[in-house]
Amino acid sequence: MDLEQAPPSPAAPDVSFPIAYQVLFGIPNPDLQGRGAFVAVAGGDAFRFSGRKRGFFSRTAMEIEFSGDDIRNVAIAGRAVQFSTSRGRAGSAHQPFVFFCRDAATARAVADLLPKTVDGDFVENTNFQEKLHRISGDPFPMVSVTNLIIAINAVVFLAMAGFLGAGWVDVTDLTPYIRYGANNAAATTDGEWWRLLTSMFMHFGVLHLVLNMWALFLCGRLVERLQGRVLYGTTYLASGIGGGLLSLIWHGDKLWSAGASGAIFGVYGALLGYMVKEKHALPRAVFRPLMKSTLIFAGYNLFYGMVHPHIDNAAHLGGLATGIVLGWLTAMPLDQTVRASLGAGKLRLAVIASALIVGIGVAAAPRFDYSVREELAWDETIKGLADTEHTLVTRQNAALVQWDKSADNGQAIARLIDDDLVPFYRKFGRELAALQLSTGRRTAERRKVLARFVELRLESYGHLRRGVIENSRSEIALFGKLETQAAAAVQSLRNQR
Repeated sequence: MDLEQAPPSPAAPDVSFPIAYQVLFGIPNPDLQGRGAFVAVAGGDAFRFSGRKRGFFSRTAMEIEFSGDDIRNVAIAGRAVQFSTSRGRAGSAHQPFVFFCRDAATARAVADLLPKTVDGDFVENTNFQEKLHRISGDPFPMVSVTNLIIAINAVVFLAMAGFLGAGWVDVTDLTPYIRYGANNAAATTDGEWWRLLTSMFMHFGVLHLVLNMWALFLCGRLVERLQGRVLYGTTYLASGIGGGLLSLIWHGDKLWSAGASGAIFGVYGALLGYMVKEKHALPRAVFRPLMKSTLIFAGYNLFYGMVHPHIDNAAHLGGLATGIVLGWLTAMPLDQTVRASLGAGKLRLAVIASALIVGIGVAAAPRFDYSVREELAWDETIKGLADTEHTLVTRQNAALVQWDKSADNGQAIARLIDDDLVPFYRKFGRELAALQLSTGRRTAERRKVLARFVELRLESYGHLRRGVIENSRSEIALFGKLETQAAAAVQSLRNQR
């Protein structure tokens, strides 16, 4: 008897998962954008991705299908999945094809469906990342020195722009920077060495801040993991201070400097120093692109600073050199046991080297014979009086012309002298005397000259009053002589600037 033929088994269905191609701060997919789907086609050798074609405001639906041979080096990071491919824009640009699943468990399930083919560089890089993870834990922790530095810079910028008038986009007035912490040899070496630290957290506008923080974000996380938090924080601060000191030596009192770029150059320098010392600890696939990107960053920014005179290249060079020295001196292999035995000694070495760099910089920094804060007080006093003086002198000269033409009894000029000119210059003298200035320094010496100017003016008005009331040409001549001496005193002040 014939056996009844068994019915065929149903074909295995396709497996599908909803995915997205970019999240906030995530790596963009070179080919697709928006939301879409991943489909593992039944049979296991075709993988389909759907979404929108990449491009500004694109709404065009697009689908890419990969064979198993098109996919290699699958990696997972949280809910992100990526792989290398020779297909599409990802293949031509040598960029990973990246997509995001609903959660980490879904990402692992999707990765299990993809081919397991890997190449040598990928294996080396994976092993390197695993070593980094073992010595530093979470590769992207929310609480890290890098994130803390970025947060402090943002808070300082908001305070400076929002409450102190520093400006959000353009700097129209340097006064807030001068008062609250920018770096300048005349101010810093006059006992305000704390400016070397505060200037590292101040920025000239939001673009300056964003560019610096982005550069720090890109490199800082890796260097922090290679060095450890304490050593990394020491490198950052020492590099910023080293850059600030070279800026003082280079520019003297000609430039007010602020920004994190000196410290950030130090972070890139530390990475460069580490790679030179521990190049065998880094796989070729990691070492070459890191070395290339670090040299491009340093070279481009130094060149940009050379063609733009307001960029403080001295701070960049000082920070870079400090970072290279500290990165080379403190470089440690990625072996946990070795790092545990070397860590304390490397930190001591970093502190000693930093102290030597700072000590040499402090000794070499130029000193000046004036106080910036006294100069600010001086400028505010003079500015408040100069406009009023100009108006009064204009009235005085007009009244003299009228008196000379009409030959009246001079009562109008006498009233101007008694009611306006003499009281003004007496007040001028009192405000000058009230300034708290250091004896023997430039501002105090300038006050002596201006005080003499005030005395000459008051004395001259006595002769002018008698001259116009008594119609005495000799008194008028004495007035003119004293005015000439007063003008010479003012001119000598202008020549000192």
